[in-house]
Amino acid sequence: MENSDPNSTTSEDSAILSDLVERKEGTPTTAREWDQSTTGDVEREDEFVVRSESAKELMRDRETWYGTSHNYWTTVPSTVDGMLGGYEHITHVDLAGSAEFLAKLLPDPANRTLAIDCGAGIGRITKGLLLNCFERVEMLDTCQEHLDSAEKFIGEELFQRVTAQHCVGLQDFKPEPNKYDMFWLQWVIIYLSDTDFITMLQRFKAGLREGGYILIKDNVTKSGSMVDSDDSSITRSDLQLKQIFSRAGCQLVKEQVQRHFPRELFKVKYYVLQ
Repeated sequence: MENSDPNSTTSEDSAILSDLVERKEGTPTTAREWDQSTTGDVEREDEFVVRSESAKELMRDRETWYGTSHNYWTTVPSTVDGMLGGYEHITHVDLAGSAEFLAKLLPDPANRTLAIDCGAGIGRITKGLLLNCFERVEMLDTCQEHLDSAEKFIGEELFQRVTAQHCVGLQDFKPEPNKYDMFWLQWVIIYLSDTDFITMLQRFKAGLREGGYILIKDNVTKSGSMVDSDDSSITRSDLQLKQIFSRAGCQLVKEQVQRHFPRELFKVKYYVLQ
């Protein structure tokens, strides 16, 4: 496992760290709560893993939680810069790091038949990574507008290997059993409530073929959680994420830090589950 932390920050820096998907430095903090607890990072009650009271209150109202997130993403341009919240310049290092990671994780071509890009947007990862590694790819996103832009962005020839598009939220998607070699979830699990995150992982685990993986690549806080009510998202700590994996009955088989991202961003980690 990767133990180094190239993007570590001091506690004073924590309050201005940005969420890579859509938030930059200078974004107003009135809609956020930063839970910087350094002990007791995980909630003991069954419904929640995070300890932030404002996050719990938001997640209890499921319709508003997911409706706010969906409405936010319908306002985002169907471009790479839109998908990355103004950080288009990091897409090459992101995709190169993911390609290197996948090459080591899946050396056997037999395990590279079908992947699903969860939170696919216009297909930045589908085009730049998954179609280079898998025979076929499916795309899942809550916004039909972004999915409709995918064919033009990916290109007609490559798009022929995109065999399905699912316009549905992760919290409601029910994959067929034993179908996928890879569930790729990048910068998307922040939009799930704790309960839906756990039940989603349970469904996705059942949807894996033998030798398949659930791969999460996402922002991680040093401790505690950060909630943003503007788009109903919550960034969790490493400990909180691992507690969710455990409650879902998933085995963590590999983890690693993404290198060479700007230091003002959260640390980003890969988690491989079965």
